[in-house]
Amino acid sequence: MSDNDKLSETERRLLEAVPKALRDGVDLLRWWQQADADNSYEERYEEAAVFNRPEDKSYGFFDCVKLSSGRVRVNGNVQEMFYDEPKAPPGYEGTAVDWLDGQIREFILRYFMRVSDYRQPHPVPESDSAASSGLGMSGAHPEEDSAIEGFGFSQIHYKRRGDAEAGSFAEEERGAIVDLRRFDDEFEWIVLKNPIFSFGLDLKPFGKSGPQMRMPAKVFNYLVLSPDFVVNEERPEPGIRGRYGFGYAFVNDPEPSAFGYGPGKLEPAFEQMVWEIRDSGEITVRAVFVAEEPRGILNLSVDPLAWGFQLGKIVGGPAYEAVQPLKRFWDKLPLTNVTFDPVLPTVRMLNLVTAGQAAKRLGISKNHIVKEALFLHFLQHYQTIVGSLQTWRQIPDWTAGEETLPQFVVTGRSS
Repeated sequence: MSDNDKLSETERRLLEAVPKALRDGVDLLRWWQQADADNSYEERYEEAAVFNRPEDKSYGFFDCVKLSSGRVRVNGNVQEMFYDEPKAPPGYEGTAVDWLDGQIREFILRYFMRVSDYRQPHPVPESDSAASSGLGMSGAHPEEDSAIEGFGFSQIHYKRRGDAEAGSFAEEERGAIVDLRRFDDEFEWIVLKNPIFSFGLDLKPFGKSGPQMRMPAKVFNYLVLSPDFVVNEERPEPGIRGRYGFGYAFVNDPEPSAFGYGPGKLEPAFEQMVWEIRDSGEITVRAVFVAEEPRGILNLSVDPLAWGFQLGKIVGGPAYEAVQPLKRFWDKLPLTNVTFDPVLPTVRMLNLVTAGQAAKRLGISKNHIVKEALFLHFLQHYQTIVGSLQTWRQIPDWTAGEETLPQFVVTGRSS
């Protein structure tokens, strides 16, 4: 690890925001654990059905929570999935489960966050010219992260127990997420950067039946991982061999964004994924996400030129980097930081003038928007968990040491 005394202004603001984001995230976790145990949600609804896997269940919910910083309306979802089951000949089931318990513990607590993203298969071009000719079907040769699925994590900052200030991970260390058991006596927290793959802006100015355009967006979340979210339990209750998992609180991106709700703008919020191995050998996984209800969907400046800067940040690329000096100058001018959300006020107005029929008949409501967003979280969890099975089964012994593992597992550069 390397000390970094040359933090940018954005990094300093991010680190200043970590304590409150972590405190609120832990408060949300404790509230959810009790609400889930009592099934005391204010509103709960079934979220998704998975064909031919009736044991996979999910539900969403709405409620109100009292945090140390005040009362907030929240929404969230919970999903339970079958993960794996050992194959052992009669008489060896007990030995197989004991061995498998050590394997799943090592995989989840040490390696999962390094290999949780993966690239979809794509055709191999016959030649370099074929790949660059511009002919053929769109998407045949995906560029950069266009075909990556799952969760991607990189560790950027940390705070050790007893240290007064945070440090920064060296560039070459960022993909190799630390063994989560090191939180027991070494780390107080770690800040992660979490890119959101396959995310795009769907532009439908003339409705669903009119012309549409999908614009790929480069977006990400900042997360803070702490021991409060790490689960490492052996024999937690009868019938359960072990529980192992991780989670984190969300920290808002300190940079302005066109999003009022979504990537980079979810705080207060937390996410957690926990695997459970039963005495039978069956492994299941439970994923939960809870966040404050959106106060706005978009966050547009009253200055039209600022829209270009906001959109440029979402799309990314060299052009956005090139206009940074102009953006820094523009941000200092009056009105550039005054923003508004055109979505939720329009939704409220439509329901006001139609006496609620826009929500009842057309699904135009804040709840409908939130439920669609929660379903996207469900899909991302589902893709991540199902995709990780290929890697989990690829390694014969996860406890054999890093020298026996493929390089992509050790470095965390799985894609």
